[in-house]
Order: sequence, then C-alpha cells, then structure tokens
Amino acid sequence: MVVGRLVGRLGPQHLLSLARHLAGNREFLVTPHERLTQRQFFARVDALAAGLQLLGAHKGDRIAALLPPCAEGAYALFLPWVLGTVEVPLDPAMPEEALRHALADSGAKFVLTTRDWQGRDLAATVARLRPGLPGLRYVLARSSGRQEAAAYSIESVMASGTSLWRARASPKEEGRIAYLPGSAGAPMGIAHTRGAYWRLACPEVQAQLDPAALSCLVVAFPLHTYAGWLGMMAALVGGGKAILTGQSDAHRVLEQAEREGVTLLAGTPGLHEALLEAAGKRRLPTLRWAVVAGPCPPVLARAIGRRFGCRVASLYAREECGLIAFGPNPAERAASVGRAVPGVEVRIVDAHRMPLPPGRQGEVAVRSPQMMLGYYGNPEATAAVLDREGWFYTGDAGWIGEDGDLRLCRPAV
Repeated sequence: MVVGRLVGRLGPQHLLSLARHLAGNREFLVTPHERLTQRQFFARVDALAAGLQLLGAHKGDRIAALLPPCAEGAYALFLPWVLGTVEVPLDPAMPEEALRHALADSGAKFVLTTRDWQGRDLAATVARLRPGLPGLRYVLARSSGRQEAAAYSIESVMASGTSLWRARASPKEEGRIAYLPGSAGAPMGIAHTRGAYWRLACPEVQAQLDPAALSCLVVAFPLHTYAGWLGMMAALVGGGKAILTGQSDAHRVLEQAEREGVTLLAGTPGLHEALLEAAGKRRLPTLRWAVVAGPCPPVLARAIGRRFGCRVASLYAREECGLIAFGPNPAERAASVGRAVPGVEVRIVDAHRMPLPPGRQGEVAVRSPQMMLGYYGNPEATAAVLDREGWFYTGDAGWIGEDGDLRLCRPAV
C-alpha cells in the first residue's frame, strides 16, 4: 500500500491526509455490529470531528474515549491528527473512583462513551461524576437517539452536517494521555507527544512478515491500550482490515477469524491457549502468523504451529515506550521476546542501574523514540523510572542471550 511505503518519509498528518484521499472501497474495519470500508471509515472520523468542533472542541482539548471495542473507539484514535486535540483512552472496566480521577486529572472536556456495556450504563456513570468535574462540557453516548442524562448522541453529533476545519497538529505537542492502574490504586496518566506515539516500528515488523500477513488482522486487544492502537495502525499502513472481536469467548473469536479469512492473530498467551482448547479440528487455513504478547512458552508455540500451520512470533511492548522487541520462532528460544526493533535500545542493568553483560539477569531498561513525556502531573513518579539520558526502567526482569535475543523472566506488565 502507498501509505505503508511512505511511513517515515511523510509527517503523520500528511500521511493520514494521503490515506484519507486514497481511501477506497476495500474493507478496513469490522466490528461486532458493522463493516466499514476505508472511505466510510475516514468519512466518519471527519464527521465526528466536525460535530465536536460545532460543540466547541479546540486544539489542545482533551477528548476521553470510554468505550469497548467498537467503531467509535477507532474513530477517536485519529481525532488528535484532525482536530489537534489530546486523546484520553480509558478502560470501560475502570472502577468509578478511578474513572473520576482520570477524568479530573486529564481535564477531559468531552467524553465519548456508551449506554450499554456488560450491563453497565457508562454514560450514566459519567453523568453522576459530572458535578465534580468542572472541566467536563459534554458526554456523548453511542446507541442513543436523544439527549438524556446529560449525554448527547454520538450519532446525532456525527450527522450535524457541519464543515470541518482541520487544525495543524504538531508532532511535538502532547497528543495522548493513557491511564493505567497505579500501585496504590489510582490510575497514572502516561503522556506522549503526537510524534512519539506515532513512531511505530511497523515498517520494521513488516520486513519480518510477508506482506500478505497484514491483509486481515484480528485486534484482540482493547483500543485503549498500546497493543490495540498498534493493531489498528498496522492494518492502516499494511493496507489490510482490522477485526475488533469484542468477544472474550474463544469459540466466537475462532468463528469470526475463520469467516473473515484472518491472516494475523495477536493476543496474550492466555488467549492463544483458549483458542487452542476451543479449536478442535479447526485449522484457520488463511492464518499466516500468530503473535504472542510477552514470552511465549515453547510448548505453546509448537502447539499453535501444529494446530494452525502458521508461524509464531513474540512481541514485547510497554505503554510508556511502545514496541520494544519482536521475534519469530519462540519455540526455539525459551522466554525470548526477540530482538529490539530498529531505533530502540535495550540493556540489562543491576540494582544500581549499571549495565550488565550478556547472560546476566537484571532489570530491562529501554530507550526508544516512542518514549513517553512522563507520568502526567507526576514528576516524582516519572523521575523514578525515566532518567535524564532517556532510559526507562521497566521493572521487568530479564537478560540478553549470546544470540542477541531479549529474554524475560516473567511476562511484561
């Protein structure tokens, strides 16, 4: 695809404008409830952006997405490059107090959410919290045709029919604040510039995959996580389609993967184990790659290869610094997550943060062009893990073998 060939040559905003201009009728996004071509997808991103502008969205405003896997959650990923806004992705399973903290801490002006998710009315939850959130102006809920409980309908906002003024979005400006649970229970915001978050290693990963592997991806990770975002962007630059399963049921994931002709399926070791158990005699003949997040036990890698007849790879990433390592053939390399992707430096350090030689176990430290600015509004927590030379200390234990592969002693958090 033209877009994939130009990654790294054009700035992100120009690249996305080109993708929008070249968007055709090839399917790009499949959700549990709808199917969208590239042209339809980008038209809806623009419609949502225009509707938000009509409501007063300005450059730098925080737009929170409290959504399950759905089309609206995917649209929200692109708003920073259209409106110059800041994305605040939130886990819909967040406890109410953690949600209140994240919305207050980020200063969210808009919340995109839903009324019906696993028996919860998330829009009503946000409405209850709203009196204590003076910066929150609008709650927009999907699957509702009326204003209710202080929530607008996302569909009606998208149908407002207004013209869109595209902001000039600098890669150096803050573009994303993602919230993960903190050690004391309060979620910490992980802030990135737009440019840092965009610097994917997709071209390097594609070099290790045959191009056809990116034609149909199952995105089994939530869109509020880095891994979910990576899957969406891999589909974009690879010219393929992304399938948001929205399912925790392995049988349904397999049915959808078989029906859609999946070529790449990424997930946690637990998901792959569940898929193997549910597979029975199912083969998934179109599957070319199974990607396991974190170390893949050799016995699991061999079982995946035997059952589905595909290649297997491990991937190691962190929300703070993006994609770290990628490597094929984990069946031959116990605990390996592959080698550092191009542009990323990895070293193992001791308790004093001094580098250790290959083979010695210690803490994994990473320096990456996708590095966070820091934990939002928390310079003390930032200083504890990110030094002045740009090294991030992950807290994960591992070592680098003589073969150059990074090995983890326990799964990455």
